[in-house]
Amino acid sequence: MKIWKKLLICSISLIIFFFAEIAIDIACGGEGDPFDYYVSFFHNNIQRTQEYKPFYFTSYSFLYDDEEQVSEATLNSREWATYLGHAVKAEDVEKAMYNLKGNADSALYNGYLDGKGPLPDSLKSNTFLQSLASNKSALHYYQFAKGVEPIANVRYEAWDSKTMDTAALKEAGEEALSNANTEKDKFIKLRYLYQAQRLLHYGKYYKEAADVYDKYLVNYKTDSHVKGWTLALKAGESRWLGDTVRSAYLFSKIFASYPERRVQAYRNFNYIGVKTSSVLALAANKNEKAVIHAIDGFNDSDFNINSLKEVYDYEPSSDMVGVLLIREINKLEDQYLSRTLIPNSTIVNYYGNLPDSSMNKALNHIKQLRSFCQKLIADKKYPEYNLGNLAQAYLSWMQKDTKAGLEYLTALNSEKLSSKFNDQKQIIQLLLTAQGMQQYNEVNEATLLPSLKWLNEKVVHEVKDSTSYNLGSYGLSPFSITARNFYQEIMAPAYLKQGDTSKAALAMLQGDATVSKVTEASYQTTNFWQNYLHSGALNKIVSWKKVPPTSPYLHFLTQKLGHYGNDELYELLGTAYLREHKYAAAAVALNVVSAKGLNKYPTNYYDDQSDSADPFISQLLDYPKVYLRGDESKGYYEGYNKRQFAQAMAGFQKRIKADPKNASVYYFTMGTALYNTSTYGNAWYLISYNWSSTDYGRSSLYYYDTDYIKTTNAEKYFLKARQLSTNAEFKAKCTFMAAKCKQKQIKLPSYIDDYRSYNYTKFKGAEKDYDKAVRRNPYFAELEKGYSKTAYYKLAVNECSYLRDYLGVIKK
Repeated sequence: MKIWKKLLICSISLIIFFFAEIAIDIACGGEGDPFDYYVSFFHNNIQRTQEYKPFYFTSYSFLYDDEEQVSEATLNSREWATYLGHAVKAEDVEKAMYNLKGNADSALYNGYLDGKGPLPDSLKSNTFLQSLASNKSALHYYQFAKGVEPIANVRYEAWDSKTMDTAALKEAGEEALSNANTEKDKFIKLRYLYQAQRLLHYGKYYKEAADVYDKYLVNYKTDSHVKGWTLALKAGESRWLGDTVRSAYLFSKIFASYPERRVQAYRNFNYIGVKTSSVLALAANKNEKAVIHAIDGFNDSDFNINSLKEVYDYEPSSDMVGVLLIREINKLEDQYLSRTLIPNSTIVNYYGNLPDSSMNKALNHIKQLRSFCQKLIADKKYPEYNLGNLAQAYLSWMQKDTKAGLEYLTALNSEKLSSKFNDQKQIIQLLLTAQGMQQYNEVNEATLLPSLKWLNEKVVHEVKDSTSYNLGSYGLSPFSITARNFYQEIMAPAYLKQGDTSKAALAMLQGDATVSKVTEASYQTTNFWQNYLHSGALNKIVSWKKVPPTSPYLHFLTQKLGHYGNDELYELLGTAYLREHKYAAAAVALNVVSAKGLNKYPTNYYDDQSDSADPFISQLLDYPKVYLRGDESKGYYEGYNKRQFAQAMAGFQKRIKADPKNASVYYFTMGTALYNTSTYGNAWYLISYNWSSTDYGRSSLYYYDTDYIKTTNAEKYFLKARQLSTNAEFKAKCTFMAAKCKQKQIKLPSYIDDYRSYNYTKFKGAEKDYDKAVRRNPYFAELEKGYSKTAYYKLAVNECSYLRDYLGVIKK
């Protein structure tokens, strides 16, 4: 699919590692990071040159980098410095040509250049301007160039639209042509001709501008890059004069030979929109054909082996070969690896299973890439042919062929690799080593440790001067992305599969690359710690923080536990105990937490005030919810915090045993509290760190969803209370509350989550089934049969439409 035609309706900021709610939160959020949105371990910058960086793979933007990799201003300044000699500095030329501020520019043009004054103080030492005094041709050209800047360099501003003065541009263009015809200095003559063509072009006199190129410039003998800029103008003129195929062809020539205009040429080539085959028909040699195929490949976000093969066949030593090969590997990471890395994990996979057609397409592409890489290795025509071995080893890892991958890496042992190739080799070695482990045990962990330390050193070195971390993103930091992906996509799932959630949690934390300005755990890590850890795992982590492990591996893996203070760890531990109904233990753990750490309540969206609640309030209907407020500025809250809740629930557990006569009341009160800590109640914050309207009726994701989503334990407590009571009114109330719990155990159909094939007919059918199920609640029959004479029953019928619908059905 052509990138420039691809519409991104919803974008995501990061690859979704573990949690379905992350998908909910950001699937239709802001712009994603175009450099970090899929699982990647193969760095895109390992080639010997970075000239083609704008064309690295990303399907989230037209270009990977909008900036030209070579500065036009720098090139031109160097040419001027070489031409003028006399120790003229290129940086002085660039300052005078391109970087003068308004006052200095005005003083220079209206003073020194007109012979009306000396150089401004800020420019007295400028070697370029000093040299102009002895070169009248250069001085006159510079005067002309500065003089036409106001009409040639008109910037578009939406709030201050300015039109081009086409008449002035034509007049200036003709003056430039006249100066060129009388100028004998070839260096200066070329620049006057460029100005003539440029000014006429800007004035939309495309035929006249093209005539300047055809008459004076097409055969002009020079190595100057200015010749390329005139060709770029000619390409544009061909487009506006109707010859779009030739225009695209000329832009391909600019792309090939003038790196300072490469991005511009690439944009124009693609915006013109002609068929590649038509442009190829104009190509004069193999090199030109290779460039045209490369441009076509750079603009394709789908698998495309053909462009890679064509470029290699025509120009096997071109750096574009490496760029295209790595693009295809990165595409596989995006479209194949990110979806298949952990298909059998207990972790939620946001992307879902890869359809058979897509799987077959990816496997076929891998097969073709393998064949190409083998040829690359055997031919040795591409200067960095060992890229083929690295690619083969990585593709082997992708396909879980550890033995073959290690063999490809072994083949590199006798080769002299660049530092970046060697780094990539180390990364693939780490992946293959981890893949070859049946289980993470002390022996295997010790084997991994040297590689993990090496990777950590790379991350530390990388982020020292990186500004992307100041924004809390990984951006253009490949080693940090590699480390995060390894710990969070490879190691954490492996530990989870073994049932070792404590080490999985450490791996998640270790994957967060942090520097002084970004010290908090990532969103993914925070969610993992808050949603997956039982009390046993957290107790182990607490013990590691208290007494650092002596094992070198565990000592390394626990080094970031400093990000969690006692308040945070014991609050997590206390919450886990609450979820496990170990209320006495929860109270002990939460006693360690400060008042500030305990009194954190969810903020009301509408008035930005904190809402707390009494979880023991019983409501017939879920809405409106009853919230309580104190004086937040004084630290006073009316509702329960987690420690108070734990103490209260532990008290009820004791009373059930100590006061069996009133046990039914205690069970009902505890059932009410459990219901209120669900997503449907007023005190959800006591067992969950987040609430979303999409939680209603969703599938279970976490171990505490038995209470938070399904209200199963609350139902049990209400039934136990009913069993122990002899009061009909109370029993009716227990039965209705159990009915509310039973309703929450019915899965609410989700078009996004349950019908990814977008079968709307099936979805509507599921909705009808859901509507029937909630109106056929088995407890409704018990209410109607056993408690229809009670006042509570009549109140429930009056308030609950589902119950009324049920009664309406059975009476028909």
